[in-house]
Order: sequence, then C-alpha cells, then structure tokens
Amino acid sequence: MGVFKSLSAGAAAVLRKPRVPLVLYVVNVLFAAAVAAPFLAIVQAELGRSLLGSNVRPADLVWLGEAALKYGAALPALLAGFLVAALLYLALQVFLNGGVYGRLLDSEGTTRLAEFSADCGRYFWRFVRLFLVSAVFLILTLGVVMKLVSAVIRPLAEGAATEWLPLVLSNLHLLLALLLLSIVRMVVDYSRIAVVADAERKVLKAVRHAVIFLKKRFFRAWAIYLLIAVLTVAGAVLFHAVLGMLGAPAAVQVLAAFAWMQLYVLFRMGVRAWFVAAQAEFYRSHPY
Repeated sequence: MGVFKSLSAGAAAVLRKPRVPLVLYVVNVLFAAAVAAPFLAIVQAELGRSLLGSNVRPADLVWLGEAALKYGAALPALLAGFLVAALLYLALQVFLNGGVYGRLLDSEGTTRLAEFSADCGRYFWRFVRLFLVSAVFLILTLGVVMKLVSAVIRPLAEGAATEWLPLVLSNLHLLLALLLLSIVRMVVDYSRIAVVADAERKVLKAVRHAVIFLKKRFFRAWAIYLLIAVLTVAGAVLFHAVLGMLGAPAAVQVLAAFAWMQLYVLFRMGVRAWFVAAQAEFYRSHPY
C-alpha cells in the first residue's frame, strides 16, 4: 500500500469509528476544565461583571502583571499545581493511547467505551515502557547528537565572513533536529503499532520490529508523517487566524471563539486518530 492509499484507508478507518476522536475530545476537554478551574476562579473574582472585565483581553499584560503581584504568594502553589497537572496529563495521554491504537487496529471490533477502556488498561504498562524508551532516544538525540552537530557548526558560523553562512547553518541545524525528532516519533509510533498488531509484550522487540520496518521503507513512512504534520500545522494557522478575528470582548464573539476552539480541539483529536490509523494501515500492508 502506498502513501496516499494509506492516508485514505486511515481516514476511512477513523470515519468508521468516530467515537475514538470523540472520546479523546471529551476526556481532554474535561481534564482541561478541571485544570483551568482555579485560574478561572481568580479571573472571576478579579473581573466578574466589572467595567474592567468588559474591556480586558485574554493576553492583557497590564492586568496579568497586576494579578501576578496581588496573588504572588499563591503563585508557587499554582505553578506546582500546573506541574502536577502536566504530569497527570502525560500519564492520561499514555493511557488513552492504548484505547486509540487498540480500537483503530481492531478492524472488526466496536468502539464502545467498554472496549476502549479495556484497551487503555491492556496496553498501558507496555506503552509506559515505550515512553521511557522514547525518552532515552530523545536524550540521545537532543543531548548528544545535536550537541555534537552544534560543536561542528559553531566554529563555522563564528568564522563566517558574511551573515548568510550562519543563517544557512542555523536553518540546517533546525532541519536536522526536526528530522531526528520525527524519526524518534515514527519509531515510537510503529513500536506501539507492533505491540498491538503483533501482540508483542516485550517492548524492545516491538522497537526492533519498528526499526526493521522503517529501515526498509523509511521515506514512504516519513511521507505519511510529514503530510499529516503539514495538515496539522495548516489547521493551527487557520485556527489562530480565525480566532484573531473573533478577539472582541462582546458576548457574541466570545461564544463564537469558544465554539471555534472546540472545533479545533475536535480537529486535533481527529488528526491524532488519523495519524495512528494511516500508519497502522501502512504497517499491516507491508510485513516487516
């Protein structure tokens, strides 16, 4: 199966199982609401129905500065709360990945909440171990390889006679970093697929399956990754462009901005499911 066939087959799989992105949407929105509640309580206490509240913007630096001074004593507790929430969110996403991969790779299975939750629990610890493996890969990529590249590039940039060479070298450095990060991401993605599709319990064997698979057909797998990534970036650009036009504090614009945000979150969850489904279709059509 080629790149575009994998993309279309993955999109068809998501359309057949729309509950997968819907579950992701609901869980993420509920979690975000729970985390934002303390901050929203401060905003409500400060602004409420005041005249200032009718004029302040979401990124009003003057108001944010005054609020930071007033609630400075509570700032460490809020930051600690957000740190704990970030760790919980990370664990939640690893947990949800089990349901996403499990349901999308089960062609004949249903996407009821019971089956989704069962897959979340079934694959959770294996996906946790894969997350730890990916963390090692990232440390080696960013902490070792990219530092070596920087050590080579820096003397060339400092000794350049014009500004063009440092600019070119910095762009090459960025592109290399993105390439290496995308490779790590693909290895982890296909390792998760191998865990589910091959019923592999040993994550290092799943990583080995993924590396062998990508070694034989890297550029096609990378094309799938890049095409969906480009669509994700395009969606983000469109989202912020439209949101900027809805920035007025009037009630109608606020409601429209909120609805647009929810559509964007649902779009992101759909793209996330599409990523998994397209890669799974590509993996199953090419035995490693």
